[in-house]
Amino acid sequence: MKKRLVMLLAGLLTVLSMGFGLAQFSDVPAGHWAKEAVEALAAKGILVGFPDGTYRGNETLTRYQAALIIYRLLQQIEEEMKAKGESPTMEAMSSEDIEALKNAVQELAAELAALGVRVSALEDSAATKEDIARLEAMIQELKAQPAPEPGMDAAALQDLADRVEAASIAADTALAQAQQLAEQLDALAQDVEGVKGDLAALQTQVEANAQAIQALNELAVLLNQDVLSLQDRVTALEKGLADLQGVDLEQFASKEDVAAVQEFAAALRSDLVGLSEKVSKLEGTVGDLSGKVATLQRNAFTISGSLNLRYQSSDGNFAGYDIDRVISGTFLSTGDVDGDGQVVDDADSAISPVSGQTTASLSLKLQTGKLDATSSGGANTYPGLAQFSITGSWTNPTPSSPSATAGANLVVDTVSTTLDVAKGQALSFRFGRSVNTKFTEFVMDNEVNSLGHGFVATLKGLPLGTTLTAAYGEKDPATANFDYFKALRVAVAPSDAFSIGLSYAQHDVAFAEVAGVDGSLALGPMKLSGEYFRFGTNVFSTFSEGGYVRTELGPVKANYRGLAPGAANPAGLSLDADNPFRDAQRGFTVEAGLPLMGMNLGFLYNVQMDGAFGTPDASAFRATLGLSLPAGFSLSAGATLASATAGEWFPATYSFVGVKGPATLADYATAITATLKHDGAAGNALIKNLNLTLAYTNRTLLGGPNDGLAAYGDYGGLAVGPLSVDKVVFRYNDSNLQNPSAGQTLKGGIRGGINLAGLPLAPSLTGEFATRVSDGGISETKYGFGLKFGQFLFDKSVFEVKAAQYSATGLLITPAGTDTDKAFDAGADHLYSTTAGAGGVLSGVYATWTYWDLSFTYGLFSDQPLGTTLSGIFGTPTGTYGRVFRINYTVNF
Repeated sequence: MKKRLVMLLAGLLTVLSMGFGLAQFSDVPAGHWAKEAVEALAAKGILVGFPDGTYRGNETLTRYQAALIIYRLLQQIEEEMKAKGESPTMEAMSSEDIEALKNAVQELAAELAALGVRVSALEDSAATKEDIARLEAMIQELKAQPAPEPGMDAAALQDLADRVEAASIAADTALAQAQQLAEQLDALAQDVEGVKGDLAALQTQVEANAQAIQALNELAVLLNQDVLSLQDRVTALEKGLADLQGVDLEQFASKEDVAAVQEFAAALRSDLVGLSEKVSKLEGTVGDLSGKVATLQRNAFTISGSLNLRYQSSDGNFAGYDIDRVISGTFLSTGDVDGDGQVVDDADSAISPVSGQTTASLSLKLQTGKLDATSSGGANTYPGLAQFSITGSWTNPTPSSPSATAGANLVVDTVSTTLDVAKGQALSFRFGRSVNTKFTEFVMDNEVNSLGHGFVATLKGLPLGTTLTAAYGEKDPATANFDYFKALRVAVAPSDAFSIGLSYAQHDVAFAEVAGVDGSLALGPMKLSGEYFRFGTNVFSTFSEGGYVRTELGPVKANYRGLAPGAANPAGLSLDADNPFRDAQRGFTVEAGLPLMGMNLGFLYNVQMDGAFGTPDASAFRATLGLSLPAGFSLSAGATLASATAGEWFPATYSFVGVKGPATLADYATAITATLKHDGAAGNALIKNLNLTLAYTNRTLLGGPNDGLAAYGDYGGLAVGPLSVDKVVFRYNDSNLQNPSAGQTLKGGIRGGINLAGLPLAPSLTGEFATRVSDGGISETKYGFGLKFGQFLFDKSVFEVKAAQYSATGLLITPAGTDTDKAFDAGADHLYSTTAGAGGVLSGVYATWTYWDLSFTYGLFSDQPLGTTLSGIFGTPTGTYGRVFRINYTVNF
């Protein structure tokens, strides 16, 4: 009985989802899974179809259609029961049937309660709204049916009503949870409104709002899943219609049951409508919030800086030396002053006597994003109009005068703005202390090194792809020398294949100017580029000149260049030293690269001329071969034939393409070379982290004075327990095999440490040693060690002490412009110095205790051996020395 009732209810819902029909309908295909059910109901007169003989099973059922179908069904039930002499009451049902009906309705009520929870998630689904509309049509029609006849089992109906009410309570609980969510969403919407008056608070909430939006996205995924699940259930109900054949409709539930369902559905529908309105409102609020967040991100404003409090006492006058050769990274180092990537060529500031001075410094940097702006009259708005940064610093007292108080030093670093002057045309300005430009390779090439204070204006989008650029400023505004620079450029690029530009710049104090023309042209696979410029006191009368032409055709490249002295920085208006050719040279180069049978072949022919064209001073031909081998090895070979009119094999005037600075013998010598390498970083390396090079240079076969042999390498990244080896370097170089007493260099070095973090105070040791010895009495040696306690007395407390010494023989120990840090570079003979001199010693000890941003530091450096320097800690140091005690507290924000 229970199964039949459930099947009957499923069948009724399926029928209510269909249209009208006849006994034979023209649009019900043969073999359709519901064909028999449709025809059976049509035969009983419950379904009559449409006048044109169609069933229209896929159309939506209206309220009137549903009412008509249910009315015919109830009439047939009453007529069949009267024909049997029975009253349509529940007295005719057995106790087993009543109990089965209760259970069936209980299951239906539980299922409706579950559906009520899910409907709150599906309220946006079009399919869910259509299902509820059909259910509402059915219930409204049932309301119009006559009341049940007397005599119904009141206890059974009461029990049934209790169960329906329980289901309704479950649904109300779900709706209450949904209402709570809606209230939270209302609160969020109110917070959003409050954002209009507090952009700073909005910025801190962006991350939380992003998480809420992500949660809504995840909820949308769940909604889609529930819609698919509901569609599967509807399909299952439709298939259940086929089981209605032979079902006794007399066992159908009473009208009171349907009325209870109607009340439950009506209440649920009302709550869902209200929730739908709130969700729609939330969607609008979230959309408004997204727009505000986008505006906030575009108009981002950041404040950064640092606060430094310092007490310092120092004495001595350790001037002219470079502390980084002894212990790098101390606060006494001036760092890379000249911006060449090296610190050992820059002398550190003298440690002047200071008797217990306290200073406080505050640095601020205000940085904006692309700020929206409005014109002063309010007629025009400019999205993303301007950007700027402002740097400010305050120091009290001034470093030079302990009794003086410095005022605020507020500096505008850069301000940039862009205006759309017409469709496709933009005018941009950049103001600030650093005017960076690059017109061409030789004219106004200041991308890295700024000319000074001023502005750059650029107008783009003019006809024929024309761009105008102007620059103006003062190189040294702190000095009243009126050292102005002015520059103007016009560039035309009607297509990607062709461009031409005219440039002019003037330097007032030097009374010099430079003017030039440049261009590029692509003719199929061939590419041409070049420039010509004049510079001097007058580019029309008194001037020097320079220029070059470059061409490229597949693997073949060529150039011709001719540059007078001073062309590297014409008129003092190009500060960057990255020119493609050196000044004071004239010549041409042809080079080509060709892969062949797994090898790389290279050819180069170069002619260098100091005089007129056609009179070469030096020329060279070079051929190279590269071959990859197994296990991370590679082999390369080359032959260079160089000549000079004066008979020199190493012409000092020769220059390869891209070579900058003075010539060296290794670059220009006539020689045959062969090099075998092992790359420790290669995936197929024979020994990981081991780099080896074996190079042989033969000069005697081509008439040169000597041969050379070099073997060098490095190994690093080794760790055995607490012991680690960061790097081991070794080098042997003999640049003159024919002379056993000249040209030889031996070099070696090791750097590593021991980490004993598991012991009390978490100690660790570091050490390094590097040395080289060259023929001619040349030597350099560096050694140092350090002890560090990572947990000194308490957490975050670190105490560290370092001591080191550097000494040299036959070399200049003070910084020179050619010094480079090659202490642990196996590819170079020297450690730091290559300049001949008297030699000397540098040593130092450096101790520091830090806790977070608070530090106590003591440093002592001198030109005496390390033992003497250490003894000076407890007394007065000897020689040239400098010692400092500093308490420093820095907070970065």
